[in-house]
Amino acid sequence: MSAPQDIFARLGGELCDPPIVMPANQPLELSGEAVRARLCVFVGESGEECALRPDLTLPLAIAQAEAGVSGETVKRYAARAFRLPAVASDPVEFTQVGFERYGAPSTAETDAETFALVCEAAASSEVTESETRMGDLAVFPAFVDALDLAPGLADALKRAFRQVGGVSALLKAKPKQAAHGLAARLKGASPAEAKAIVADIFALSGIQPQGTRSIDEIVEGLLAQAADAEYGGAPDLARQTLESVMAVDCAPEQAADALLAIARQAGIDGVEPVLTRLDARVARMREAAPAFMQAARFGTPFGRRFNYYDGFLFELFRPGESSGRRPFGAGGRYDTLLSKLSNGAVDASAIGGVVRPDRLNGGDRP
Repeated sequence: MSAPQDIFARLGGELCDPPIVMPANQPLELSGEAVRARLCVFVGESGEECALRPDLTLPLAIAQAEAGVSGETVKRYAARAFRLPAVASDPVEFTQVGFERYGAPSTAETDAETFALVCEAAASSEVTESETRMGDLAVFPAFVDALDLAPGLADALKRAFRQVGGVSALLKAKPKQAAHGLAARLKGASPAEAKAIVADIFALSGIQPQGTRSIDEIVEGLLAQAADAEYGGAPDLARQTLESVMAVDCAPEQAADALLAIARQAGIDGVEPVLTRLDARVARMREAAPAFMQAARFGTPFGRRFNYYDGFLFELFRPGESSGRRPFGAGGRYDTLLSKLSNGAVDASAIGGVVRPDRLNGGDRP
């Protein structure tokens, strides 16, 4: 029987093992809530803050952004990653077997192919079913844009989406709520200007942010407060519509229809391309890996805790374990990350998939 590495090798490309140690600011700013609190962070010999790579996606994306992309590129790996345990039985050090595709068509077909490859890799280790959880991080921003909200409020809602409870809190905010303190000072500032102001405050005070919040997230929160003060709470139609969008949790085949019904109820246009792709993706996933779709669910908020993903995202769990934090396989799309990392110099689609051998086999074998 083939091993997961053999399944992914069909994509071609290069087998990689990037540096284990990376500057801590990179994963702190890019990983999101799901990973940040579990980072293995330490101070280097020169006093710089470093981190052990929490996955292979980030260091490979950073390297690819630095090197540029020429056509479609595939990077594969069977290498160690390091995270503080999500549960007591988890190891700090574990193997990830996976792949990253850069420059491949950003289509429903490529999304479904990624899902099918991860499922096939799991099946090669005699895992033949899963509780599959999936989302699409393009759905919520599409509805925000279609509602034609004031720019400040629209941006604040997109930022709030990434935080658990953030959208609900912003939607329920009282109109004309005053901004106080630093949030008021940042009113009207661009994200870059606001970050510079906050960084100067930290530098002048000799204090550095602690815990799981990066400077970027602190700035996002302050700008969200300022935007809410300027634009007030969301209009009733936007509040009702976005609350309904966030509440969608259903069988994947029902997701596009449920979301389209919400759009029609609100009388808005512009979300159809995202929903058409969602519908086509689910149909292809069902054809390619039917056993792994039997107990599948789609949720609009699913995946929002990963900052660098911006589209399709999925995780595979053992039956009965989807309420935990131990998927044996996962994957997702991050089409905008390379552009962000390269300041626009590299603009290429990106999608990847991974399996955890220790969770597939009951023993961590590379």
